[in-house]
Amino acid sequence: MNTKKDIKPILNWATANGEAKIVDRILIKLLPQFMKEGHKFTAEDIVEFDIYKVSNTLYILVKDVAEKFVGSSYNEQEL
Repeated sequence: MNTKKDIKPILNWATANGEAKIVDRILIKLLPQFMKEGHKFTAEDIVEFDIYKVSNTLYILVKDVAEKFVGSSYNEQEL
């Protein structure tokens, strides 16, 4: 079973700790994976969503890319 996880907290963390347009960079980097899973949205859409659930596999990719771009580790326990 592939459970869904919310990527919005990761994107909020990246926005708070990274440079301008970091969400755009993350989404562009992972665009093929998002499209493969049938997700269609813009960076502006993501900002408007309170929750955005994706597969566990895509969640891990988003987390890894966000951490790489921000330059530090995302701690899920801080939420």
